[in-house]
Parts: sequence; structure tokens; C-alpha cells
Amino acid sequence: MKLHYFVGNDLGNSEQDIVINGKLIQQPNVFAAGGLIPWVDDETDVPKNLKNIYGNIAVSIVSTAGIQTGLYHIGAYALKTHGEDVTSLYVKGNNSKSDQLVPYVNTLGTIAARAVEEVFEMTNEVPDQITVSVDMAAALPVKQHTPNNIKTMQNRFMSSPHVITVHLGLTKKVSVTIKFEYVHILQEGSAVVFALQLDSESQWRTGEYFKSAAKKEDKKKIEDVGLFTEFSKTYGLGEIDGSYFEGKNLLHFDAGDGTTDSPYTKGDLVDKDYCDGINNGVGHAIERAQRDFLALVPFAFNSISRQQFSEILKSQFADRKDKFLNEALQAFNPHFENQVKQMMKLGNDQILRIGSNEIDILVVYGGGSILSRPLLYDKLKALADSVRIQLFYVPAKYAVTLNAEGLDYFVKSDIYKFHKKNYIATFNKKIDSKDVAATAEIEENNK
Repeated sequence: MKLHYFVGNDLGNSEQDIVINGKLIQQPNVFAAGGLIPWVDDETDVPKNLKNIYGNIAVSIVSTAGIQTGLYHIGAYALKTHGEDVTSLYVKGNNSKSDQLVPYVNTLGTIAARAVEEVFEMTNEVPDQITVSVDMAAALPVKQHTPNNIKTMQNRFMSSPHVITVHLGLTKKVSVTIKFEYVHILQEGSAVVFALQLDSESQWRTGEYFKSAAKKEDKKKIEDVGLFTEFSKTYGLGEIDGSYFEGKNLLHFDAGDGTTDSPYTKGDLVDKDYCDGINNGVGHAIERAQRDFLALVPFAFNSISRQQFSEILKSQFADRKDKFLNEALQAFNPHFENQVKQMMKLGNDQILRIGSNEIDILVVYGGGSILSRPLLYDKLKALADSVRIQLFYVPAKYAVTLNAEGLDYFVKSDIYKFHKKNYIATFNKKIDSKDVAATAEIEENNK
């Protein structure tokens, strides 16, 4: 069985949001090395794992991407079985995502799991082998988006095929060979300009990005959940859609776990001269708050991972709040105040550098923007009002997935096709040059 995937891959510090041929998959961006295959038989484990494949990803990887050959538990299954003993992206210091294993292990494992799921959905059978060719767009934080880091990430994905064995039972497994045809690396946030304007069907956006994935009877309900409702009400704009953002100059505020990135877009184009970012965000505050939290609830936890602490904090927006939410907020808020100060400084600095007259809208999104809102919104609103810039603080329902949606749109765009064509032409030219040089050397030796 052969498949081709378009992949938009948002490699967040806390969560990976990856769109594979229109299917959004969200996972904690963690993995853990496994020992033995965790399944005990085929009769019960195979149906269970096929029903909830992303909650039970256990894969063996043979790859040239610098990954040690072995068994890996990925995402939710890694957190479930290993707790705090998982490998996540390191948010401190200057370690680039391109140099860490998490993006490669989790991307390969999730694409392989999707391939197994899709073939089973099509045929109602589990194949022995699948071959997947991939076109992918991913992103790096502004400060990490350097030629060297871009080349590193592209090479580790594209240098040769990767063989992923998806374990479904004690003996039942599927071998998935993944070959990346081309990988384009953007700055985090820069593709969001597409997702703000258009949905997956290239219609002006009002609510959900993946309208076609909804049942017909649900479409009206989905379209009524307005992405722009609060923004429009704040500024008395009436009924608007994504066309409002066409041609606008946007200062982005992509609040992540480990970084806050602030690219500047003029229309659909990124002005690289004014893109900036800082190594500050929710994840840094969580790492400092973990010890305080454990001291506040000494008998409830032996230890806690960054992702587990984040889930407790997120429960404040859910119907069922975590019983230790108050203690988590008590530990978190003082440390996050320090992060907010740095984030506000970034906003001030960017507006002064670019000039307030050159900015139409300050757009705030990203996973960190949800937890940041109680401490950040009023400060940013006051700043925006003082320099006559509109503030669009993206609602929590949409804030996390905008990057992945923008990358999904980009990887299917003519811009991506242009970059891929240029890459292939350059690659073939290098091969031809090597062949010419080798031929000349042989002819010289034969003289």
C-alpha cells in the first residue's frame, strides 16, 4: 500500500499539533524509550490499539535522523506509562528544536500511526507494509530560524527513508517506510496569516478551519462559533470574516511554552527585518513553579512533569477543574508575572522598532496565550489602545491550532510548490555536477 501525505507540523514545546491530509492530531510533545513491546497478546490489544491508535503509539524506529534504533512510546501513551520520566523539548538556554530528538521521533511515529489507521479505515485490514511519501511544512522559533538550523532539520528528515514499525499487539506489527520528498521550514507564526484569512476550502474564514470534516447538519453550528466575534464586538466592526485581514499589517504575538515569537507580516509576506522573539513563556514559569507546587501538596505527588502541570492549569477553562488547581495557580502566577514582564517588553520594543503607524493589528495566539490571558490581556490592550493599534486576542478555541492550520494551508500552496521545485532543481544540478566531476576523473585516470 502506497500513500502520499501533505503534512503541516506545529512542533510546540508542550504539544505537537500535526495536520496529515486534513486530519488534525494533537499530542503531548514527549516520548519515552521503551524496553519490551508493551502489549501482551494480539486478540485484545490489536482492536484496542486500532480504535485509539494515538493514545497507544509504540513504535520501533530505524532512521538516519540521529535517532537511536529502538522502541519508543509517544505522546499521551508516554505520559501515561512513564509520568515525569519522559523526554520533552528543552525550553531553557539556546538549544534549537532542530538539534533535539523530540521533533523527529514524534513526527515519524505519528505519521506512521496515521498511515496504519488510514489503511485500516479503507480496507478493514491491517497490512504488513505501507510506503508513505511526504510533503511537509514545519516551523522553528524566530531566533532559531537560521540557515544552519533549517538545513539540519531538512537533512534529518530528507536524507534517506525512515523505517517505522508500529506495534499493535504482541506479534502484530506494521512496517511503515516514510520518505520525505521535501520539507520547508518557516518561522513560527508566519504561516498564521493564511489561517486567519482562509479555511481549508479556501473560503473566507469565520469559524472552524476544517469545515469539510464536519457533518452537514453540524456545519451551521460550527460556522456560528465565531473566530472574530469578540474582536468585532470590541471595535464595533459588525459581521466580519477572514477578508478583514487581507492586506493588513500584522504584528504577531505567538505565545508558546518555551518561546514568544513576534513576526511582522505585511499582507501575506513576512518582513524578516522586523521579526523577533524571546526565550520566555509559560513553560519557563512552570519549570520554576513545579518545586513550589510540590511543597504545597506534599502528599499528592512525588514529582510532576511540565506537561502534567500544564494540564492542571488548563483545567481552569474546563467543566471539571483539577482538585489541585488552586495550589497550581498559587505556585505558577508569581513566576509567570516575571515572564509577562519580558513578553510586554517584547511587544513595546517591536512597536517602537516598526512604528505604530505601520501596524494595523496586534494578533495574539498560541498555546501559551490561553494561560497568559488573565495576566496579559489587559496590559496588551492598554498598550494597543495607547498607540491606536487593534488587539485581536484569539479565542482559546482557536489559539492553539492556528500554526498547524497555517502550515497545512502553506504545504498545499503554490508558494510551497515553488520552493520544492527550486530544491529539486538545485539537488539535481548538484548530482549532475558530481557525475561530471566523476566522469572527468575517470577519463583523466584512463589517459
